[in-house]
Amino acid sequence: MKKTIITTLFVLFTLTSIAAVPDSISQNLEDYDYLVSFTEQNYAPFTAIMEKGYEREYKSMKNQLRQQVKQGEADIEKAAIDYVLWFYNRFDRHIMINTEAFRKVTNTLRSPQDIEIVEYAPKAVSCKVDSCTWLIRVPSCDPSFEKWTSDAFWQFLKSDCENLIIDLRGNIGGSDGVWNSYYLALYDHPSKPCIYWVRNTPENLHHWDSMLESNNVREFVERCQTSKNEFEKWYEREGDLGLLPSTLIHRAAILIDWNTASAAESLVGFVKKYSDRAKVYGIGNTFGANQSGNCHYVVLPNSKIGFQYATTVTSDFYENDFSGPLGIAPDIIIPLPYATTLTNNIDEWVLWVAEDLKR
Repeated sequence: MKKTIITTLFVLFTLTSIAAVPDSISQNLEDYDYLVSFTEQNYAPFTAIMEKGYEREYKSMKNQLRQQVKQGEADIEKAAIDYVLWFYNRFDRHIMINTEAFRKVTNTLRSPQDIEIVEYAPKAVSCKVDSCTWLIRVPSCDPSFEKWTSDAFWQFLKSDCENLIIDLRGNIGGSDGVWNSYYLALYDHPSKPCIYWVRNTPENLHHWDSMLESNNVREFVERCQTSKNEFEKWYEREGDLGLLPSTLIHRAAILIDWNTASAAESLVGFVKKYSDRAKVYGIGNTFGANQSGNCHYVVLPNSKIGFQYATTVTSDFYENDFSGPLGIAPDIIIPLPYATTLTNNIDEWVLWVAEDLKR
């Protein structure tokens, strides 16, 4: 009798312990499957990546991670980070997991010099560097900066300066609209058109419908809702913008670093394609979020881990072979270390570039 009671208690204890583990694992599996399914159905660059021949490698990666979660070898945070890093490291840096662990991993991609910056808080600056060079430092592409960037450009035009430095270090993006005046002034020649595609899914359209209020967006969403196409063209930046080369700027320099991202990279990409007078200066590439955009943010159902992904992808992404590092490389390497502080000062980079523009 005593033995039977002990045996029964042991069985109950064992069953309770076994039940507790699968419960947490099942929630992790549910989150992982949600992340994978959501990415495959909504992430705009996903289709292009698979078409480029990465499907077998991708399936092996996602199945291996799922097995680790199922066996309790990885929790949902680790599995989600490893899954997203597969895209982030090689194709597109608009895709992210919102955890401190993810940020620590991605910070290892930064250059040692960049990490050593003591104070990294660039401020908006519009001022004369020397008798022929004007500096405009744009620390953000938030829509609230649209008027400021336009006003700063007119300050340059009213000055006696012929050369312009546009400092984009630390600018992690926002809206491309901040560059409208600059596109017109830096245009020199036609280039290949670039098409911006929206992945046409209910989740993505819900994001567009709720975030953007202009009439053309409403019409676009309605067109997508009646379309059976997987991708709908949002707009096309034509190769020939129909502009004459501008004479407002003699020479221009675009300063970049690893933190130049997204909408800030839009200006960098523009001068690479359309401008002869503007050159890109830096040490390493920009961030690498320049061929996708219009990000949406969701959370996993159980862990509530945040997940960001792009709803749009450009035709340039389809043409990229991804054989090299992400981001846009500088035309001219600055032979100086990063400044120890980056705030509102005219630092060594600005002075060096100002002299180089004269040459």
